Amino acid sequence: MRHINKIAAVVFATVLSGFYFSDIAVGAIADDATRLTAALDDLDLWVGGEANGDKWRSYLKSADLREQLALGEQADPAIVTRALQQYQSEANGLDKHRFAAVRRELKTWLSALQNQYADDLAKLAWAGRGDHQPLTDQSFKAVRAELRNAVQRLDSRLGLGSSFSHGWHDYLKWSLLEPHLSNDIKITGQSLRDLAAVSRRLRSNTPGLEHPVFVRTANAIERYRELALWYALGQRRDTRPRYASFLQELEKQITRNLETPTVESTRQIGKVLGLIHLLGDSPQLVERVRAKFDRPNIWTNVSLAALQRLAQRPVSETTSVRDVILGASVRGVAHSTGVLGITTLPSNNHIAMELQLTGNIQSNTSSFKKPVRISSLGSTDFVATKQLQISDERFLALPALASARTKTRICSVKKTGGKFGHRLIEKIARKKVAESKPQAERIAARHAEQKVAAKFDRQVVEVMYTARQNYDNKLHPPLERIGMFPEYLHMASTSSGIQIETTLATYKQVSTNRHPPGTRVDNDLTLQVHESALNNFLPHLLAGAQIQQDNESEPPRIEGDVPAWLKKAAANPKVKEQFVDDGQNQKGKSDFKPWAFLLNNEHPVSVSLDDQKVTLRIRIAELKTIEDGEESVRKNWDFLVSYLIVQEGDQVVLRREGGIEALPTGFDPQWFGDPRWDDKLTAKQVGVRKNLEENINKRAAEGGGFPQEIPLPPIKLPSANGEKQTLHLQQLDCDEGWLTLGYRLP
Repeated sequence: MRHINKIAAVVFATVLSGFYFSDIAVGAIADDATRLTAALDDLDLWVGGEANGDKWRSYLKSADLREQLALGEQADPAIVTRALQQYQSEANGLDKHRFAAVRRELKTWLSALQNQYADDLAKLAWAGRGDHQPLTDQSFKAVRAELRNAVQRLDSRLGLGSSFSHGWHDYLKWSLLEPHLSNDIKITGQSLRDLAAVSRRLRSNTPGLEHPVFVRTANAIERYRELALWYALGQRRDTRPRYASFLQELEKQITRNLETPTVESTRQIGKVLGLIHLLGDSPQLVERVRAKFDRPNIWTNVSLAALQRLAQRPVSETTSVRDVILGASVRGVAHSTGVLGITTLPSNNHIAMELQLTGNIQSNTSSFKKPVRISSLGSTDFVATKQLQISDERFLALPALASARTKTRICSVKKTGGKFGHRLIEKIARKKVAESKPQAERIAARHAEQKVAAKFDRQVVEVMYTARQNYDNKLHPPLERIGMFPEYLHMASTSSGIQIETTLATYKQVSTNRHPPGTRVDNDLTLQVHESALNNFLPHLLAGAQIQQDNESEPPRIEGDVPAWLKKAAANPKVKEQFVDDGQNQKGKSDFKPWAFLLNNEHPVSVSLDDQKVTLRIRIAELKTIEDGEESVRKNWDFLVSYLIVQEGDQVVLRREGGIEALPTGFDPQWFGDPRWDDKLTAKQVGVRKNLEENINKRAAEGGGFPQEIPLPPIKLPSANGEKQTLHLQQLDCDEGWLTLGYRLP
């Protein structure tokens, strides 16, 4: 009973403290409102009650502001922001101290109003609806200057006017960019689409584009392109209602996502957040939302047992011996054997490992020191250790440490240079050798330590250098080129293995607010990927691609700015087997109809992972088919196809389940029919949906379109002897957005 009472007391105290701090926040808002009211009264008195004063009150939206002041903490921050924007305008006279006093108190009160929603993201988005300041000529001039500066630095690095520069300009479609460097360009939808083509080329995975001058130019173009749209809109109408509509959408999607995360809500949150980030009007909102949806979306764990098995390998080497010990010249051969092992060390900010080389050196040597030659056999046991520190910033190998112990057996002591006096000399020499043997063994051991450590250092440094080169040249550049190298990449280690976690998302994407599920403790290798990581990466592969099939005897082909390997994969004979049937219906007549669809530029394909199923959503900007002998064009429709994810031995197999759905682009089936959102299809959309689903499911049933089964080959890793070994799949979970793969070494 005492425990229950204690728990109740803690809960009661927590609730009380919530009311207490809430009262403090409300009190602060009230105090700020009181000071603002006083400043506003003083201003009203000063401008007077005549026509001039009424004009000021109308311009400064004083009536709206007083109405909000009367509402206290329930005031609408968007309306208050509109009033503040009037006080911050460039109207003559607003620099007078009474206007400045109201402006100062108005800022303070607005900040307090918005801060009361700091822990409620949906409300915070609602509170920021009025934050937008339309782009002025001066502010957009600065954006264009930033673009010009990036372009000039790139041209300077390429060698302006050189053939090298011309080659890059041709590839990047530079002629489409150049008009935007001029102040008198007329910004149109087509000019912005042209700029998008340049941006896609800059973000392609082409060697060289990882250089900072290319990355800066790509960033500058993306920012300019988004802001140019808002600037052009602002020349024709007030853009503040448009901004408010985006934040209302953000409020809606945040509310949905926090209740039940979906691919569509996550996508919309990232899209709106990227826009707000570029406009820079609601920084607190951007910071808070990112903090909520910033969990790592890729996790990797490798057990110590797996590392030991992968790293463990025998060492065997025969070398010549050349040394000097106690003034004697030593010559001979030595055969070294050993085993390389690995241990992981606890570290929170990098991977710390210790390599340990344990072995033995068997030597057969002759020592020469006038007037005798000593033949001996030696045995040296050694242990060499070397610590490694691995992080994104650097691969560091600390100096090797070695300890050794040498034992020798004297086989013979012979006088050199003839037999004269050899018995006496050899007797004296044997006595001296016996006396100096312990010292000689210690010296030999120290020399062995130095040589083992030096060689261990050299070999490990070579391996580390190669590993770092591969990391810098094969991992970094592709992600840098497409603008996706993660800001968060964390490596750590414990006494039981290593962990790597990262967040794959750009400024216009988010990851997840959920931790990955549990894993089996006996996994040697565990990979956990959240659907957001896949969905954030896929646009860089397929954005704007066109997929079409012209005749039944050939598989679909991919056109557009897509990786060469993807085009090659589509032309693979195995793909043909999956997508091409004999084209014959029951009457023996070909029923094939050519088709083509252009994928959405921003989000061509997404993946949903839940309930042991993978659902693909293919977003089609334009779908062309032949119907009744005429070309039919549908725009902005998506196909949803689900695959069960099953295990067959050590491989993963995707099996298509159920019918293929068609939905308008952006429509979220999770909330279909929910009265809170009133998301429903129009009568026309229902008809188009039915038609599309009938056609695509008929094609799929005949063996065309989406394959019935997609096998994913097992993972193979090199073993110590250089052969490939297949990892045993022992955990396969797909739920709540996470795919978990757990493997054991054979």
